[in-house]
Amino acid sequence: MNCLVTGASGFIGSMLIKRLVQKGHQVRAVLHTTPPQYHDSQVDYVTADLTIPSSVSGLVHDCDVVFHCAALVKDFGSKKDIMNVNLNGTQNLVKACEKKVQRFIFLSHLHHISTKKIGSYSQSKAQAEHYLLQKYHDEHFPVVIIRPGNVYGPGATLWCLRILKAIQQDRIALIDHGTGLFLHTYIDNLLDGLLSGLVASDIEGEVIDITDGDNTTTWKTYLNDLAALGGKPPITRTITKTTAILISRYMMMRYHLFHKDPLFTPTAVRIFTNKHSVSIEKATRLLGYFPSIDYTEGMKRMALWLKNEQYI
Repeated sequence: MNCLVTGASGFIGSMLIKRLVQKGHQVRAVLHTTPPQYHDSQVDYVTADLTIPSSVSGLVHDCDVVFHCAALVKDFGSKKDIMNVNLNGTQNLVKACEKKVQRFIFLSHLHHISTKKIGSYSQSKAQAEHYLLQKYHDEHFPVVIIRPGNVYGPGATLWCLRILKAIQQDRIALIDHGTGLFLHTYIDNLLDGLLSGLVASDIEGEVIDITDGDNTTTWKTYLNDLAALGGKPPITRTITKTTAILISRYMMMRYHLFHKDPLFTPTAVRIFTNKHSVSIEKATRLLGYFPSIDYTEGMKRMALWLKNEQYI
């Protein structure tokens, strides 16, 4: 198939492009300003700004499927900028796709459903989902929404390198003893689910959660496993959720006043204390999805990558 992938310079987008090429698909990869992590001479790399309609209008020419992975992934900063990329950019891409593609696969995220008090990033994803589902109901736009958990594995920045750096610098503590659930999705498992979305039938209009199917791994387990990889002792320092929220609000106030990036935010606190489990029954039923890499194997592979790249 001819596939368009946005967010081609990001972790998930670059790994998806690599997998699509390996499976023999033709790929057009959309970049913004950052060079791709993965480069292949078989891939048609194009530069576009999704927030500008004229920049998007010709992207989907001759494409069968769109994987919309591009997003501004921040839980602080300008709400206007986040909404412009994640909501308006999605709307512009959809308008360019109308009556031209067989399927539009939108990459969302689990955590916007866990609480009403959500940050700008999660809010932008929730509004984009609402827009896409309305397009499906009103016009039968062929959208499929995939909600992965915390995506980790070789190449991961958000849920690996940033946290590992904080651990190595002794700038991290457990919240509520680390009892929140780390709803992990190993990158290869996510790619399996996304590629199943290419061929599965009768899945338009569906919202599908994809994790590793493990609702038992806590943040204490994951953070201490990362600490062990980095040669650090187990994390014993812990603060309550209430204290963490107060500190995060202070950090956000300091960010707004002095433009100093917060170490963590109220949204991060809610993610680290989440105890809502997730079912992958729907992914199994509709996509034939079954996670092939479990947490133990995933951590082994990530450890090897961290060593090879000299992060540890």
